[in-house]
Amino acid sequence: MKFSPSSFLPVRLLICCLFFFPSLVLSEAIAQPITTIEAVTSIAPLSRLVEEIGGERVRVVTLIPPGQNPHTFEPSPSQIANLHRAAIYFSLDMPFERTLLAKISGQGNPPFKIIEVGEGITKLPMPDHRHDHNYRRHERHDHDHQHHKPTTAYHHHGELDPHIWLGPPQLMIISDRILAALSAADPANVAEYRRNHQQLQTEIMAMHARISKLLAPFAGQTFFVYHPAFGYFADAYGLYQRAIEISGRTPTPRQLTRLIEDARRDGVRVIFVQPQFDQRSAAAIARAINGTVVHLDPLAADVLGNLEEMAIRISAALTDNQ
Repeated sequence: MKFSPSSFLPVRLLICCLFFFPSLVLSEAIAQPITTIEAVTSIAPLSRLVEEIGGERVRVVTLIPPGQNPHTFEPSPSQIANLHRAAIYFSLDMPFERTLLAKISGQGNPPFKIIEVGEGITKLPMPDHRHDHNYRRHERHDHDHQHHKPTTAYHHHGELDPHIWLGPPQLMIISDRILAALSAADPANVAEYRRNHQQLQTEIMAMHARISKLLAPFAGQTFFVYHPAFGYFADAYGLYQRAIEISGRTPTPRQLTRLIEDARRDGVRVIFVQPQFDQRSAAAIARAINGTVVHLDPLAADVLGNLEEMAIRISAALTDNQ
């Protein structure tokens, strides 16, 4: 059997490809897996922010399941095990987090880096009904997240408000902290994290502008909520929140009567409640003022979409009050 020179041409081409372009031939077989950073957060909104900046290079575990109250949460043994596998824990400095992290630190140096995402944020105190009527401020808020200054004059007798993810100016600082942590953990992919961070901040600023326009006609007005989770949101848009829950407790009959009187005087028609809390007191006030109960979920995972939905609902409620 005879072979012509041309019959060897395909073989020669294959040998040349293997010798000169091995990456083209073998790339599918030896594709490098993406290294992921294992991270843990307490709540879904913070997890979403980490995912937005980290992209496919992070894997985030959320400690608190949907519908559970962060103020009463206690982690299970399996959740604590997740912590020990993490490289980074992004903390909001909630009371349960302080207890949990102190316990882990007491057993030796924690195996993960703790990043306090609220560092650099001037936190508001939780409202205290012994002195306030409408959780009111006395100065306007500076929205520049790089020059955030104390702008309120509250009576402070307890915990600082941990709900920092509900204020757009605070979200800018949180995203800065996440970027810094991921960049330090994975320097090889800093450029990618910076692109994602810039995109997120652009979206936050655009959302903030839309909400500012929507709520501008209601500056100085009050909305009633069960749990006072919306202080940063109210502060950003010149609004006031009035909480039904008093110092973390259901109001007494006397306190409930005063709340009803105040709601009637202010022309309130909507009481906002969170799904993580008992709604009976809110329902009682709504019945007494011939109003309605409307849900606001501060723990919804879609942070930016949730803030816009909150603004729409609050705008509708304040329109009804007029």
